[in-house]
Amino acid sequence: MKMQTKGWGSLNTWALSGVVASLFYVAHVVAGRMVWPDYNPLAQPISDLTASSAVSQSLASRILYGYDFFNLLFCFVLLVYFRKVRRINNVFYGGIVLKTIAEVLSTVGYKLFPLADTDWTSSFQNNMHYAITGVIVLSYIVLALLLTIGLARTRKYPTMTRFLSLFSIVFITSGFLTVMVANIQPQYVGLVERINLYALMVSNVALALWVFSHQARKEGSSCLYSLIL
Repeated sequence: MKMQTKGWGSLNTWALSGVVASLFYVAHVVAGRMVWPDYNPLAQPISDLTASSAVSQSLASRILYGYDFFNLLFCFVLLVYFRKVRRINNVFYGGIVLKTIAEVLSTVGYKLFPLADTDWTSSFQNNMHYAITGVIVLSYIVLALLLTIGLARTRKYPTMTRFLSLFSIVFITSGFLTVMVANIQPQYVGLVERINLYALMVSNVALALWVFSHQARKEGSSCLYSLIL
Protein backbone atom coordinates (compact mmCIF):
# COMPACT_ATOMS: atom_id res chain seq x y z
CA MET A 1 0.00 0.00 0.00
CA LYS A 2 2.85 2.38 0.78
CA MET A 3 4.47 1.66 -2.57
CA GLN A 4 1.19 2.37 -4.35
CA THR A 5 0.75 5.69 -2.54
CA LYS A 6 4.32 6.64 -3.35
CA GLY A 7 3.69 5.83 -7.00
CA TRP A 8 0.69 8.12 -7.17
CA GLY A 9 2.72 10.83 -5.42
CA SER A 10 5.34 10.53 -8.16
CA LEU A 11 2.56 10.98 -10.70
CA ASN A 12 1.68 14.31 -9.07
CA THR A 13 5.28 15.38 -9.48
CA TRP A 14 5.35 14.31 -13.13
CA ALA A 15 2.43 16.67 -13.69
CA LEU A 16 4.96 19.50 -13.51
CA SER A 17 5.93 18.44 -17.04
CA GLY A 18 3.09 20.76 -18.05
CA VAL A 19 5.01 23.70 -16.58
CA VAL A 20 8.23 22.60 -18.29
CA ALA A 21 6.42 22.24 -21.61
CA SER A 22 5.09 25.80 -21.38
CA LEU A 23 8.58 27.11 -20.61
CA PHE A 24 9.93 25.36 -23.71
CA TYR A 25 7.15 26.92 -25.77
CA VAL A 26 7.98 30.43 -24.59
CA ALA A 27 11.69 29.70 -25.11
CA HIS A 28 11.17 28.74 -28.77
CA VAL A 29 9.35 32.03 -29.35
CA VAL A 30 12.05 34.10 -27.64
CA ALA A 31 14.92 32.27 -29.36
CA GLY A 32 13.22 32.52 -32.75
CA ARG A 33 12.81 36.26 -32.42
CA MET A 34 16.45 36.66 -31.37
CA VAL A 35 17.72 35.16 -34.63
CA TRP A 36 15.08 36.89 -36.76
CA PRO A 37 15.43 40.64 -36.06
CA ASP A 38 12.82 41.62 -38.67
CA TYR A 39 10.13 39.39 -37.20
CA ASN A 40 7.05 41.42 -36.27
CA PRO A 41 5.17 39.86 -33.32
CA LEU A 42 2.20 42.18 -33.83
CA ALA A 43 1.55 41.07 -37.40
CA GLN A 44 3.10 37.62 -37.65
CA PRO A 45 1.79 34.43 -36.00
CA ILE A 46 4.07 32.31 -33.86
CA SER A 47 4.02 29.52 -36.46
CA ASP A 48 6.01 31.79 -38.80
CA LEU A 49 9.03 31.17 -36.58
CA THR A 50 9.10 27.49 -37.59
CA ALA A 51 8.08 27.97 -41.24
CA SER A 52 10.31 26.10 -43.66
CA SER A 53 11.60 29.33 -45.20
CA ALA A 54 12.12 31.23 -41.92
CA VAL A 55 15.65 32.07 -40.75
CA SER A 56 14.61 31.02 -37.24
CA GLN A 57 13.29 27.60 -38.36
CA SER A 58 16.30 25.52 -37.32
CA LEU A 59 16.71 26.91 -33.79
CA ALA A 60 13.02 27.37 -32.99
CA SER A 61 12.12 23.88 -34.22
CA ARG A 62 14.82 22.22 -32.12
CA ILE A 63 13.59 23.97 -28.96
CA LEU A 64 10.02 23.06 -29.87
CA TYR A 65 10.95 19.37 -29.62
CA GLY A 66 11.31 19.94 -25.87
CA TYR A 67 7.79 21.35 -25.76
CA ASP A 68 6.42 18.42 -27.76
CA PHE A 69 8.02 15.82 -25.48
CA PHE A 70 6.97 17.34 -22.15
CA ASN A 71 3.54 18.31 -23.47
CA LEU A 72 2.73 14.75 -24.53
CA LEU A 73 4.12 13.48 -21.23
CA PHE A 74 1.83 15.92 -19.42
CA CYS A 75 -1.20 14.68 -21.38
CA PHE A 76 -0.35 11.09 -20.46
CA VAL A 77 -0.06 12.06 -16.78
CA LEU A 78 -3.46 13.76 -16.90
CA LEU A 79 -5.04 10.70 -18.52
CA VAL A 80 -3.74 8.38 -15.81
CA TYR A 81 -4.23 10.78 -12.91
CA PHE A 82 -7.87 11.60 -13.61
CA ARG A 83 -8.61 7.96 -14.38
CA LYS A 84 -6.85 6.26 -11.46
CA VAL A 85 -6.25 8.85 -8.74
CA ARG A 86 -8.81 11.66 -8.78
CA ARG A 87 -11.96 10.77 -10.69
CA ILE A 88 -14.06 13.82 -11.50
CA ASN A 89 -16.77 12.66 -13.92
CA ASN A 90 -17.12 11.46 -17.51
CA VAL A 91 -17.66 14.94 -18.91
CA PHE A 92 -14.43 16.26 -17.41
CA TYR A 93 -12.48 13.16 -18.41
CA GLY A 94 -13.84 13.46 -21.93
CA GLY A 95 -12.18 16.88 -22.07
CA ILE A 96 -8.87 15.37 -20.95
CA VAL A 97 -9.10 12.67 -23.64
CA LEU A 98 -9.91 15.27 -26.31
CA LYS A 99 -6.99 17.41 -25.12
CA THR A 100 -4.64 14.46 -25.60
CA ILE A 101 -5.97 13.76 -29.08
CA ALA A 102 -5.61 17.43 -30.04
CA GLU A 103 -2.03 17.58 -28.76
CA VAL A 104 -1.03 14.40 -30.58
CA LEU A 105 -2.53 15.81 -33.79
CA SER A 106 -0.69 19.09 -33.19
CA THR A 107 2.64 17.36 -32.60
CA VAL A 108 2.43 14.99 -35.56
CA GLY A 109 0.48 17.22 -37.93
CA TYR A 110 2.67 20.30 -37.61
CA LYS A 111 5.81 18.20 -38.03
CA LEU A 112 4.44 16.71 -41.26
CA PHE A 113 3.01 19.99 -42.53
CA PRO A 114 4.87 23.03 -41.18
CA LEU A 115 4.22 26.34 -42.90
CA ALA A 116 6.04 26.29 -46.23
CA ASP A 117 6.63 30.04 -46.14
CA THR A 118 5.70 33.16 -44.20
CA ASP A 119 3.63 34.67 -47.02
CA TRP A 120 0.64 32.41 -46.30
CA THR A 121 0.51 31.25 -49.92
CA SER A 122 -2.15 28.76 -51.00
CA SER A 123 0.02 25.66 -51.35
CA PHE A 124 -0.88 22.08 -50.42
CA GLN A 125 1.48 22.14 -47.43
CA ASN A 126 0.14 25.43 -46.13
CA ASN A 127 -3.49 24.39 -46.66
CA MET A 128 -2.86 21.20 -44.68
CA HIS A 129 -1.28 23.31 -41.93
CA TYR A 130 -4.36 25.56 -41.83
CA ALA A 131 -6.71 22.56 -41.81
CA ILE A 132 -4.86 20.99 -38.87
CA THR A 133 -4.99 24.30 -37.04
CA GLY A 134 -8.74 24.52 -37.59
CA VAL A 135 -9.33 21.02 -36.20
CA ILE A 136 -7.12 21.70 -33.18
CA VAL A 137 -8.80 25.03 -32.37
CA LEU A 138 -12.26 23.47 -32.68
CA SER A 139 -11.15 20.60 -30.44
CA TYR A 140 -9.89 23.03 -27.82
CA ILE A 141 -13.12 24.99 -27.85
CA VAL A 142 -15.04 21.78 -27.16
CA LEU A 143 -12.62 20.46 -24.54
CA ALA A 144 -12.51 23.80 -22.71
CA LEU A 145 -16.28 23.60 -22.36
CA LEU A 146 -16.15 19.94 -21.29
CA LEU A 147 -13.54 20.63 -18.60
CA THR A 148 -15.44 23.64 -17.29
CA ILE A 149 -18.89 22.01 -17.27
CA GLY A 150 -17.54 18.74 -15.87
CA LEU A 151 -15.74 20.44 -12.99
CA ALA A 152 -18.65 22.80 -12.28
CA ARG A 153 -21.00 19.84 -11.85
CA THR A 154 -18.96 18.55 -8.90
CA ARG A 155 -19.24 21.84 -6.94
CA LYS A 156 -16.05 20.80 -5.15
CA TYR A 157 -13.41 22.92 -6.88
CA PRO A 158 -14.75 26.50 -7.12
CA THR A 159 -11.37 28.17 -7.73
CA MET A 160 -10.35 25.86 -10.57
CA THR A 161 -13.86 26.02 -12.01
CA ARG A 162 -13.67 29.82 -12.14
CA PHE A 163 -10.27 29.64 -13.79
CA LEU A 164 -11.46 27.19 -16.45
CA SER A 165 -14.50 29.38 -17.08
CA LEU A 166 -12.26 32.39 -17.61
CA PHE A 167 -9.89 30.37 -19.81
CA SER A 168 -12.80 29.17 -21.95
CA ILE A 169 -14.03 32.73 -22.49
CA VAL A 170 -10.56 34.09 -23.34
CA PHE A 171 -9.59 31.16 -25.57
CA ILE A 172 -12.84 30.99 -27.53
CA THR A 173 -13.10 34.77 -27.94
CA SER A 174 -9.48 35.21 -29.01
CA GLY A 175 -9.77 32.24 -31.36
CA PHE A 176 -12.66 33.81 -33.26
CA LEU A 177 -10.99 37.23 -33.15
CA THR A 178 -7.81 35.78 -34.67
CA VAL A 179 -9.77 34.67 -37.74
CA MET A 180 -11.57 38.03 -38.00
CA VAL A 181 -8.43 40.12 -37.51
CA ALA A 182 -6.52 38.04 -40.08
CA ASN A 183 -9.06 39.15 -42.68
CA ILE A 184 -9.80 42.69 -41.48
CA GLN A 185 -6.68 43.97 -39.68
CA PRO A 186 -3.87 41.50 -40.54
CA GLN A 187 -1.26 43.84 -39.06
CA TYR A 188 -2.51 42.76 -35.60
CA VAL A 189 -3.11 39.06 -36.14
CA GLY A 190 0.10 38.12 -34.31
CA LEU A 191 -0.98 40.00 -31.19
CA VAL A 192 -4.45 38.41 -31.04
CA GLU A 193 -3.06 34.94 -31.76
CA ARG A 194 -0.62 35.32 -28.87
CA ILE A 195 -3.48 35.98 -26.48
CA ASN A 196 -5.05 32.73 -27.69
CA LEU A 197 -1.92 30.57 -27.48
CA TYR A 198 -0.54 32.01 -24.27
CA ALA A 199 -3.94 31.48 -22.63
CA LEU A 200 -3.48 27.83 -23.57
CA MET A 201 -0.01 27.77 -21.98
CA VAL A 202 -1.37 29.38 -18.80
CA SER A 203 -4.11 26.74 -18.64
CA ASN A 204 -1.49 23.99 -18.88
CA VAL A 205 0.50 25.53 -16.03
CA ALA A 206 -2.67 25.90 -13.93
CA LEU A 207 -3.68 22.26 -14.52
CA ALA A 208 -0.15 21.08 -13.75
CA LEU A 209 0.04 23.01 -10.47
CA TRP A 210 -3.47 21.91 -9.51
CA VAL A 211 -2.52 18.25 -9.87
CA PHE A 212 0.81 18.80 -8.12
CA SER A 213 -0.79 20.69 -5.22
CA HIS A 214 -3.05 17.73 -4.55
CA GLN A 215 0.05 15.79 -3.49
CA ALA A 216 1.07 18.58 -1.12
CA ARG A 217 -2.37 18.57 0.51
CA LYS A 218 -2.30 14.80 0.92
CA GLU A 219 1.16 14.91 2.47
CA GLY A 220 0.07 17.71 4.80
CA SER A 221 -2.96 15.70 5.91
CA SER A 222 -0.78 12.62 6.48
CA CYS A 223 1.67 14.62 8.61
CA LEU A 224 -1.16 16.07 10.69
CA TYR A 225 -2.66 12.61 11.15
CA SER A 226 0.73 11.26 12.28
CA LEU A 227 1.13 14.08 14.81
CA ILE A 228 -2.31 13.43 16.27
CA LEU A 229 -1.49 9.75 16.67
